[in-house]
Amino acid sequence: MTARDVKRRLAKSLAPLQPRRALVAAGRHLTDRALTRAANALGGLEQGRWLAETGSNVPNLADRFAVFDQAMNRLTGSAPLYVEFGVFQGRTMRYWASKVAFPGARFVGFDSFQGLPEDWQPDAQRGSFAVGKPPEIDDPRVSFEVGWFDDTLPNWTVPDHDQLVVNIDCDLYSSTRTVLDWLRTRRAPGTLVYFDDLFNRDHQWRALREWLGHDGAAAQPVAMARWGHHMLFQIPPSS
Repeated sequence: MTARDVKRRLAKSLAPLQPRRALVAAGRHLTDRALTRAANALGGLEQGRWLAETGSNVPNLADRFAVFDQAMNRLTGSAPLYVEFGVFQGRTMRYWASKVAFPGARFVGFDSFQGLPEDWQPDAQRGSFAVGKPPEIDDPRVSFEVGWFDDTLPNWTVPDHDQLVVNIDCDLYSSTRTVLDWLRTRRAPGTLVYFDDLFNRDHQWRALREWLGHDGAAAQPVAMARWGHHMLFQIPPSS
């Protein structure tokens, strides 16, 4: 074997390592923000592949409020229960209460109002979004459960209702998993589940993938906005 043959074999054996070597070298110069953007870009690719694999032809709407309107169009009774996880200043809670006029509807917001319990993104660290107290909403159908989800949910008595709507706007994987675990025994045909922040691969998108693989296997995507940043699912009424 000649020296040239040895070099060729060595180059061939090392070829699969070259792309990773380049990535590791580039990673040495990335900021946390840039690395987060790269991870979220990969999440977008995963989401697109998932939509293709499932054959889902989900309409992309103008914004989250257009998605909410689609959810409201799917209300079939007169006593829906809208549960929101991550209230912040109450904008979406006000929207739902103003649009759904049924006297028997209930709107319950869960939030500590102390901000995120852990870091989420480089520009959203622990304590971000703290507002200190629930928003003031002049509607007797609206109420709030103040505290961390894993403290308030186990002791909460679910009001009577004929359809459940869940708005998951709590950003973090851990918080989203807590909500989805609670939903496990409470979902029913017709239940609507909205995810607000699917752009983050390591948080809500990760929790959604796990849910669809187990408890949410029957759920079908019905509307989205910002190309999957926000997405609405429904447990088929006939399931």
